[in-house]
Parts: sequence; structure tokens; C-alpha cells
Amino acid sequence: MTREDLIRFDSQLDLTRPSDEILSKKRGYYVYYNIPNKLTHTLMIHHHTCGHCKYGTGKIKNALKGRNGAWIGPCHSKEAMVLIIQDIFGTTPEICICCA
Repeated sequence: MTREDLIRFDSQLDLTRPSDEILSKKRGYYVYYNIPNKLTHTLMIHHHTCGHCKYGTGKIKNALKGRNGAWIGPCHSKEAMVLIIQDIFGTTPEICICCA
């Protein structure tokens, strides 16, 4: 699903449907913490409609969830996510170029 598909999908959520209401609560900003690459990869902030993030599920369909890392979020704003990541990891995350 491309970013445009995700944005279109997100804009068409019907909040009267329970499944869409649950998905709407996953809107926001996420950071993927990649454990094997934590020393070589910068933490990136992604919007829920980003093709890398996809509501915090990631882009790899058959990935073993939690094996290599985890999505942190959602958070209501980029600024709040920066503060959370700085507090937890002591580093400042970057903004994904797809989400900037």
C-alpha cells in the first residue's frame, strides 16, 4: 500500500464502525526501535500514513513482531514523540523524509 493509498484509506474511515474507530485511535506518530541496528541506525519518527509505518505495523508483511524491534507509539505530535525518545533513549530522533 503506497502512502497515497494509506492517506486515502485513512480519510475514508467511518468512525461509526467499531473496526474503523479502533484504527482511528492508532493515528499519530511512531518510532521503530530496531534492536540489532540500534548502534548504527538513527531513530526515525514516522506518521501513521507513512509507507514504512502503516499504523505501527511496518512494511514487512511476514516479519516476526518484536523479534528485531518494536514500534513505539502512537503519539499525538512529532514534538511530543521527540521528548519521549529523548527521555527513553537519550538521543534526538530524525523525521522520516517521507513524513517531513
